[in-house]
Amino acid sequence: MEEKYNEVHALLSAGSYPREYDKAKRQNLRRYASKFTMRDGELFFGTRRAVKTKEETRRLFTEFHSSPIGGHTGMHKTRSALCSRFYWYGMTVDIDRWIQECDQCQKVGKPLTAVQPLQCIKVSAVWELVGIDLTGPLPKTSSGCQYILTATDYFSKWVEAYPLKTKSAAEVAEKLCKIIYHHGCPVRILSDQGREFVNELNTRLCEVLRIERSVTAAYHPQTNGLDEKTNDNIKRALRKLVNEQQNNWDIFLDATLFSLRSKIHTTTKHTPFKLMYGREARFPAEVPAELPYTGFGLEMMMGVWRPSSVHISSLTRRLGRCMAHSGCPMR
Repeated sequence: MEEKYNEVHALLSAGSYPREYDKAKRQNLRRYASKFTMRDGELFFGTRRAVKTKEETRRLFTEFHSSPIGGHTGMHKTRSALCSRFYWYGMTVDIDRWIQECDQCQKVGKPLTAVQPLQCIKVSAVWELVGIDLTGPLPKTSSGCQYILTATDYFSKWVEAYPLKTKSAAEVAEKLCKIIYHHGCPVRILSDQGREFVNELNTRLCEVLRIERSVTAAYHPQTNGLDEKTNDNIKRALRKLVNEQQNNWDIFLDATLFSLRSKIHTTTKHTPFKLMYGREARFPAEVPAELPYTGFGLEMMMGVWRPSSVHISSLTRRLGRCMAHSGCPMR
């Protein structure tokens, strides 16, 4: 196939054909070449998918799957990330085979515990509802961290996470302030009844910032199931990256977040990064060939948000029908 790509490259860049080609072969080559475009001397399938040689493909797979920013995601997410950016013949077969051969993925595998169904919480905009949760204690790192505070936006599925030394109210409040400094105040925060969340300090913080508080019922903690699922995804990704003692997980946390944010989410059909920024995250392998970034406006953002809102509403209705006889108490 690489010889065929060279022929397409020569045709599109210089209008030349192989000398031995007769009229019929030239016509077939023109028809095949119509699927490709040239930009700055590089060949693209369509207008955005850079054509790659077999020599380059394994390096791309490593970056998008096996590296810390790849996060060892599954077949669907890895395929989506690569196929939306690059093209080579037989790429889906290659990707699936390489994932099946990935040692870390085989060692950790998929979770064996039953997945709790997510509760129906309707949202229509970014940062309208943010679920916060705490996971740990984990193996203590060299910096003394044992816990992870996570915050998940219910609309975009954007994830924030910070390593904590303790789960004290003061340390949780400090990290919540950091999240707010980065993204602004959410309309509402959802958490469980843990003392690290339900306390005078955090209550006062939300009052001052005019953030509505919601707390899951003690007997129905899966109401905040999205953030609990986030915790599981983070821990599973970290297990594939850490050392044997598992005490260096904090140095991989930011890279794991990049992986979660830059891979397509099954609910929204978009990446969290795109729903937050209006564009896809740029991986290192894309930098030379990526189209120049020209910014975006409100109209473009709404064009991204609307279909995601439709997907979320559809899923919410389906979940609602399935759970019509089981309440979702919050207070």
